Amino acid sequence: MKLAFVIQRYGLEVAGGAELHCRWLAERLAARHDVTVVTTCARDYVEWRNHYPPGPDTVNGVAVQRHSVRRSRDARAFATLSDLVFDDEHRPADERRWVVANGPDCPELVDSLARLRGVDLFLFYSYRYYHSFFGLPRVADRAVLVPTAEEDPAVHLSVFAELFRSPRGLIYLTPEERDLIQGVSGNTGLPHVVIGSGLNVPDGWRGVDVRSRFHLPPQFLFYAGRIDRNKGVDRLFDYYRRLEADWVGLPPLVLVGHPELPIPDHPKIRHLGYVTEEEKFALLDACDVLMMPSPYESLSIIALEAWEMGRPVLANARCKVLEGQCLRSNGGLFYEDYAEFCATLRALIERPELRARLGAAGQAYVRREYAWPVVEERVESLLLRIAGARPTA
Repeated sequence: MKLAFVIQRYGLEVAGGAELHCRWLAERLAARHDVTVVTTCARDYVEWRNHYPPGPDTVNGVAVQRHSVRRSRDARAFATLSDLVFDDEHRPADERRWVVANGPDCPELVDSLARLRGVDLFLFYSYRYYHSFFGLPRVADRAVLVPTAEEDPAVHLSVFAELFRSPRGLIYLTPEERDLIQGVSGNTGLPHVVIGSGLNVPDGWRGVDVRSRFHLPPQFLFYAGRIDRNKGVDRLFDYYRRLEADWVGLPPLVLVGHPELPIPDHPKIRHLGYVTEEEKFALLDACDVLMMPSPYESLSIIALEAWEMGRPVLANARCKVLEGQCLRSNGGLFYEDYAEFCATLRALIERPELRARLGAAGQAYVRREYAWPVVEERVESLLLRIAGARPTA
């Protein structure tokens, strides 16, 4: 088949969860199919500034076609529209304006889709962005939507319900995401599959001595990802500092990732900045617990990676996806408030046998459910089903 992946940004330097999932899957399917990626020239997700040159590109052997973003996101205008559509009376036209303001504003990309010749199926990543909202209807008879939806206010906007009912099929990352989308749109009759994600563990991680390289103590807690409020890191900082004031033996909190909020000036909170994939996996292997404070996730790849390394996860139970991942895997504990945060973290730190049992269960779960051959078979089955049911032009 000839497949076109359509996504907001794409590149080796792009570390977003949806973008990483898209790149991994595109690279895997390219071994058996003719795969092209259609994307923008943006690298950052805040302003969508053009970074890559427009035109053809190649990333890890996959053909990429980049289109320039017409205008960067106006943060003030976007915030004003967000207040309107999420908290006030408004019209569907206001929601469409919100989609445009959210970006990346790239009509050139949308217009290009109908000109692509011989494409059997378009795989659109991330429902909330301009390219999916305006591009998917142009090729709806050949469209597969990968929503990467989270339980946040945007998914309940009325204009997205029709989008969720428009494609030929959908690829969900978790059962919770499927239930969420079906609940807001009633699209239960459309072909769909829940695939999760395979993992790419670099070979060289065992050769990295992160304790010496970063001067780390025998025990530490670990967070990897965007350091911002949408990921719940501000509350993690608050909870950690409150608990550390009462518990002198609380291990340090070590973070990696790009900070969008200030890192507290605290002797036991350390930000390592950017690390390589080999260093990240070595840190996962060395840590005692992976902290997952995010209230919004469609699938936590870093949690899967922690389980692959045999480490337990402590997750925010207000995120149904994270809670579901912990329950299905038996690989982690979860909390709803500060009291539960204290109790669960103390149990994990003070009971090494509990950490070992949870980590082993998570590892077995990931290797059973998220091996690449399993994920690819799920995807292939859906794509062949949809392509086979399409009427011949």
